[in-house]
Amino acid sequence: MVDSQKRVLIVEDDEHISKVYEIQLAKENLQVILARDGEEAVKMIESEKPDLIILDLMLPKKDGFWVLEEVKKNPKNLKAPILVISNLGQKIDQERAMALGATEYLVKIDYPIQDIIDKIKSYLK
Repeated sequence: MVDSQKRVLIVEDDEHISKVYEIQLAKENLQVILARDGEEAVKMIESEKPDLIILDLMLPKKDGFWVLEEVKKNPKNLKAPILVISNLGQKIDQERAMALGATEYLVKIDYPIQDIIDKIKSYLK
């Protein structure tokens, strides 16, 4: 089990996917915060100071690349790892996200949920 004080921000507009993450992370005694779009995500990062962020790239209003750019502009907002978990599998998207400050880039279809949960737990140790 991971320390119960750890907070994970899930930035995902697909309600089903975010609910699966939320349920699995709650089983690990992690506090889950949800954001449905890029604008909400940046506000949550500034106000909630999460310990880890799961960031989708395809979001309403402002996309995940915009979120990464905003976080990079104000680095005092965040020291937390950012795991980009997206359906965008192109190398150019991966390179762009990493250059903007993502800690790791995972293509959703390549990783079962338990592998993603295990990866999150390893970052929070």
